[in-house]
Amino acid sequence: METASLRSPLVRRAIEAINQGKLDDFMALFAPDATLVDVSTYTGFQQIRDWAQRETFGVHVRFQPESEKNAEGTIIAGHVQSVGGYNGPGTFAFTLRDGAIQSLDIS
Repeated sequence: METASLRSPLVRRAIEAINQGKLDDFMALFAPDATLVDVSTYTGFQQIRDWAQRETFGVHVRFQPESEKNAEGTIIAGHVQSVGGYNGPGTFAFTLRDGAIQSLDIS
């Protein structure tokens, strides 16, 4: 599945930012009080940015969407590939509010 075909524009922009290595663009999509869960829970801009730098952008993650799991296009299953980090299947479940990412659960 091509990233450009994802139904949610906000989800599409988040995955494009990850795949293009654009940390600032990725962070600009989050609400100030957002949470991110990737085994541990990270709350707020600075904790999410620190996680993103270490676990995503620092290891050059690329996410290839394979399917949308709901009608809104906010739950995306795909394959994660990185250099020195996790490689394998993954699901990104976004909760959106007021044009921003309120939460992102990664499993």
